Amino acid sequence: MLLLAGGDTDPHLLRLLKHAVRRGVAVDTLLTGQAGLPCLCWDIKAHRLLDGERVLTPQASFIRQDVFTFLRSRNQQDQAIAREWYTSIVGWLQASPDVKVFNREFLSRGAVNKPYVLHLALQVGLAVADTLITNDASLMDELAATQGWVGKPVTGGAHCEALSVSGWTGALSHPQIVQRKLQQPEMRVFRVGEQWFGFWVMSDALDYRTSSATRLEPTLVPLEIQEKLGQLSTQLGLNFAAADFKTDPETGRLQFLEINSNPMFAGFDQAAGGVLCDAMLDWLLS
Repeated sequence: MLLLAGGDTDPHLLRLLKHAVRRGVAVDTLLTGQAGLPCLCWDIKAHRLLDGERVLTPQASFIRQDVFTFLRSRNQQDQAIAREWYTSIVGWLQASPDVKVFNREFLSRGAVNKPYVLHLALQVGLAVADTLITNDASLMDELAATQGWVGKPVTGGAHCEALSVSGWTGALSHPQIVQRKLQQPEMRVFRVGEQWFGFWVMSDALDYRTSSATRLEPTLVPLEIQEKLGQLSTQLGLNFAAADFKTDPETGRLQFLEINSNPMFAGFDQAAGGVLCDAMLDWLLS
């Protein structure tokens, strides 16, 4: 039995569900959103998980926090509800060591700290673009004037944008990641257990997620990246993740940008003919 938990409009979760059903896998779901809510009860003392009157006894589970309900409604309550559901199910998974789940060691940490990961990436020998974590408005304006730097949130959740001159002085309310601008080609690398899947990401946009014309092309992952990214992801407790690389315009070398512990994968799986979802199910059900 495989338990899938998350939002009922999450295209990535739904794609994995379709693959599982096509393969004849017995699936239980705890999905929230448009179709309503499960009736969850986790009896802590008896360590029994129920959905209504059904006792759930999965051997494996895949979970994603629902972001799509909030993206549609822009209602902060939907974001809070999704976080409470995710935290509840993760708690049960942490208390259920016999249930196979990706990134078990990482579950209690909650999120990847992007600045810290950039530091770790350097330690394992990955190339990393010049990067500052800063709220120095004057420095950021100075860099923006060169048109060679980009900015993005420290915690993620928003698109990468070209750094622009603000005209402010002193300190901004919070730091952000300020990074030297890189260029195409861009590569996304997935780790699924001990398997590696690479994709060239071709887009005219600075952040490919903003363009509907983005093209994906499966490719082999260079052995050097497999080795070093393997060290980094293992150190973080991740055996399912995706990392992004982009090209240094001066050297032509791929530069590590970030690693995501709960990546979007549906579009990449479609471009690769379903091999990502198959590899995920193979690992979870092995």
